[in-house]
Amino acid sequence: MRVLVTGAGGFLGSHICQHFGAAGHAIAAVGRFATDDRVAAAYPGLTLLAGMTLPDPAFVRAVKSFRPELVVHCAAGANVADSLEHPYRDFQGSVDGCAYVLHVLRESAPEAGFVLLSSAAIYGNPATQPIAEDARCAPNSPYGYHKWLCELVVEEYRTLFGMRTAILRVFSAYGEGLRRQVVHDLCRRIAGSDPEVRVVGTGHESRDFVHARDVARAVDCASRALGAGPPIYNVASGSETTVRELAALLAELLDCNKPIVFTDEQLPRSPSNGSADVSRMIAAGFRAEVPLREGLAGYCRWFRAQDAAR
Repeated sequence: MRVLVTGAGGFLGSHICQHFGAAGHAIAAVGRFATDDRVAAAYPGLTLLAGMTLPDPAFVRAVKSFRPELVVHCAAGANVADSLEHPYRDFQGSVDGCAYVLHVLRESAPEAGFVLLSSAAIYGNPATQPIAEDARCAPNSPYGYHKWLCELVVEEYRTLFGMRTAILRVFSAYGEGLRRQVVHDLCRRIAGSDPEVRVVGTGHESRDFVHARDVARAVDCASRALGAGPPIYNVASGSETTVRELAALLAELLDCNKPIVFTDEQLPRSPSNGSADVSRMIAAGFRAEVPLREGLAGYCRWFRAQDAAR
């Protein structure tokens, strides 16, 4: 199969390229990167389409030349704080980019399947857990609103133009290559020079962590059901972990004995809890395979290697 991945130089995009490349598929990796070791692995069918920021006329030529059978759209902003500071820029990178990719596919590769990586941020802070796909969308950040708007554009092209699409609402993804969010932030604080690890929040906030390799497997499962399965899936492990538990585990894996102190402040624009109903993904043949401790151990090894290289 010919698989085109946008945002291929990013955290999840690179893991998705690796997953499909390792399975022997031809990959077209589209991104702003010049070179990226996480993407430029020695896959026989890898085509790097570097230096591309959507919308870009070069993308039209790439689609016509590569003739993708599946497009996985990962190109978008991925930072809540940045979206609050620069909401229009986040809109352009998310909504405009998604609409452009769908427009190009409709005109140049209408038979290609399309998978959008969305986010659990569209749910906001729901009172009912675990969160099912039919829960009310109530985002509380520009990032969440823009993911929701991307989903509406995908629904437009699925309903009006018959495109085969799937939307994956990814919960708290982590893994090698992650340079932001709670896992990376905790590792930085634990490995830092401060005498204590100071964490904003109560520590009772919880997340449903899912490894990037499992996210890539979920994309694979959803792509096999395009046109037959449901249009929207939650992607998570289905298991809830508190930030206090996460911090303790990371401290152990990083051999840190510093005290971990929680400020008891309310986290701005952040849900208190996040546990996913993953029954739709399970029905599509997916189960998370990377245990949290194993995945975090691998992440800590990667983090240490990055820290040593600086």
